[in-house]
Amino acid sequence: MSDAVISVRDLSKRFKLYKDPWDRVIEWLTGGRVVRHESFWALQGINLEVKRGECVGIIGVNGAGKTTLLKILSRALYPTTGQFEVKGRLASLLELGTGFHPELTGRQNVFQSARLLEFPEAYVRARLPAILEFAQIGEFIDQPVKQYSSGMFVRLAFSLFAHLEPDVYIVDEALSVGDIFFQQKCFERFRELRRHGCTILLVSHDMEAITHLCDRALLLNGGKLASEGDAASVVHDYFALMGQSIGPAGRARPTGLGEASGRDARLRQVPDGVRRQLEGPPAGRHAQAGTGASEIVGFAVSDLDGRPAWTTASGGSLRFWYMIEARERIDDLNVGIHFYDRRGILVFAVGSMNRGVLLPPLEPGRRLLCAISVTMAVQPGEYTLLPQTGGLTAGSPEPGLLHDRLESLPAVVVTRRDHTGVTPFYGVAELPTEIVWTAEDVGP
Repeated sequence: MSDAVISVRDLSKRFKLYKDPWDRVIEWLTGGRVVRHESFWALQGINLEVKRGECVGIIGVNGAGKTTLLKILSRALYPTTGQFEVKGRLASLLELGTGFHPELTGRQNVFQSARLLEFPEAYVRARLPAILEFAQIGEFIDQPVKQYSSGMFVRLAFSLFAHLEPDVYIVDEALSVGDIFFQQKCFERFRELRRHGCTILLVSHDMEAITHLCDRALLLNGGKLASEGDAASVVHDYFALMGQSIGPAGRARPTGLGEASGRDARLRQVPDGVRRQLEGPPAGRHAQAGTGASEIVGFAVSDLDGRPAWTTASGGSLRFWYMIEARERIDDLNVGIHFYDRRGILVFAVGSMNRGVLLPPLEPGRRLLCAISVTMAVQPGEYTLLPQTGGLTAGSPEPGLLHDRLESLPAVVVTRRDHTGVTPFYGVAELPTEIVWTAEDVGP
């Protein structure tokens, strides 16, 4: 017996397009004898099976038929031909906040929306604390949603949806809501749902999300199934369809990335803007997990000229400044930084020990100024960062012992760099690349 929870057989959907509203009236009055419409097939002959616990992505250009397919599976539309079956309880998120009444409070809307999805009140009440904790809208939960900001509205809507735990989730572009911190929570919640065995059908234009979240994917083009297979292969087909190549091409760079350094006299002349940032308390909060042997008492971000900056173009550099104070004798200090994308995936992490930079021993009360310069050769977007200090783990050559870590700092923003013509690189990051060539005359 098949363990498929979603089955689609030869599914097609036709829409009637009228040039004038009166054409529809004429067809109705003549009982269809006079045809005044053109047929548009949004879907043609789609076949699909999704097994229990799978996460399947559906990709394609705008108008490919992705949302139409999801609406049919959600029973918001009827197919013109073909059959489909969805086993178990289904929750469909085609538009965040659908069903929310502006005059009702957030709490009332949570129960009403769940009721419309056929979830009993007791079921929702048991999950209400988790929903409210995830949404983080505070006392506004008891205010009418018409008073909410757009960010509060989508956080509550997604939080409700993400905690209902049906058998099947159908999601259309819902993982890009809110700021980067909320997006990271959304991705982690979906990973948790996958671990619990939920079946997920995901439509997204975020190819990295499709690659990292989905077991396999489908590519729709013109309402037809153009490609099906593992997510990475289908994403490759998508870029090929768009007339792009996703090979590891890049532009030649004059120097390597991530060069080691050490004691630097330039740090004796700290720019005024950086110094002002270092003198105040760090913007983030200190993690509770560290030993406290050293503490980051000041933190600043600047460009390479010392101007305070949290933004750079892709391929540009930022300098991360640390003022570190020892709370006890430290012989093996390591200063590092982690970068995470909006899905919460570690993009890059580095520390002084990784680069072979030996920092001096510190006595209690002594301070050390350290700066890490990073070339942000990554795709444009927002990246959260975790600056930290630590030391060697007992019995290991690796710097795994955490002293202090700053959390909830503002995100670093990487913008698209100016270029002409072809995109400089594809993928997550730009690796150091050199391309050489020579031309030779080839005889007959």
